[in-house]
Amino acid sequence: MPAAERTLDEDVRLLCQLAKDAGDLAMSYLHKGGAEAWNKSSGGPVTEADLAVNRLCAQTLQTARPDYGWLSEETLDDPAARQKSRCWVVDPIDGTRAYMAGKPDWCVGLAIVEEGEAVAGVVYAPALGQFFDARRGAGARRNGSLIRVSAHAQEHGTRLITNEGMIGHPGWREPWPDVHLARPKPNATLLRLALVAAGDWDAVIVLSEKADWDLAAGAVLVSEAGGQATTHAGERLVFNQAVPAQRSVVASGNALHPLLVRRTGYVPLPDPQARAVTELAPEKTEPRKMSDKEKHGRQLLHIVFGGELKDVTGVEFEDLSQLDFIGAFPNYQAAYDAWKAAAQRTVDHAETRYFILHAHRLLDPATGDTHQI
Repeated sequence: MPAAERTLDEDVRLLCQLAKDAGDLAMSYLHKGGAEAWNKSSGGPVTEADLAVNRLCAQTLQTARPDYGWLSEETLDDPAARQKSRCWVVDPIDGTRAYMAGKPDWCVGLAIVEEGEAVAGVVYAPALGQFFDARRGAGARRNGSLIRVSAHAQEHGTRLITNEGMIGHPGWREPWPDVHLARPKPNATLLRLALVAAGDWDAVIVLSEKADWDLAAGAVLVSEAGGQATTHAGERLVFNQAVPAQRSVVASGNALHPLLVRRTGYVPLPDPQARAVTELAPEKTEPRKMSDKEKHGRQLLHIVFGGELKDVTGVEFEDLSQLDFIGAFPNYQAAYDAWKAAAQRTVDHAETRYFILHAHRLLDPATGDTHQI
């Protein structure tokens, strides 16, 4: 066995053990009555269990393979840190809403991406007692037994996991035939893909952007089970790009896949990579005071600071005297760079948050005048 394949085999064993430990850790919070939860700045929910599992995964994987890249839903993305030939891709708890509601359709998702391809993946749904794993060239398994995608070869009668409203939308060029929809559909995208890999369902269709951590482990399961996972337009899923996301996903057996792509491929969905083309990558900067900056352009005041919140969903601080002042900056880009550098240090401390304060109105205490910027 070539050294690279031998290492990959060892990595999969590591992922399998870690997924079991991570699942046990997540379950332990449920046994205690549930995990504290709040909304992330992006709007989605997160729990203390998500962060605890993320810490366990980061410590285990980055210690075992410090030369691998790292991408996780619960870690601030650092493109430079994940641009390695192999990269860990982690979703600590996929299906957080189901987890919070006490439903069983959530999972731990772990994957390895190599040169843009998902080459190994593990999906563990402890509440369902289902453990899926796959490695490039070695097939896919559920609870140790080999699995295969279904051989269903026509749209009519397809057992489909998708948004029910999508099927009945009046905008389709031709109406969908009768299909059997998952009601309710599993909350976790990775679990949906795993169930297609196992042949329990014929196909998954998601006509919206999904992050790499939602897809990588499931994509290799489907592929190794004899199926295909692509975008809705039939494009290969390329992971760990500038923007770690895909515009959509269609996954099924080989006979059914081209039929689904034919039906959905014309739908105009934006490519996440377009954002990387239009947005200049932020320049790496060290926090510096405005007086140390070049004086050109508009010198607007952006203050970067952080502190421990009494409640991570609010804005009240534990101790104002202990605020961490990072610096004042003349524009948003410089402030953002400083904020990102500071925020990356607080992944394990959800109660500590960093902020950018943009001063848009100045008050002169002597006269009471205000100066609007």
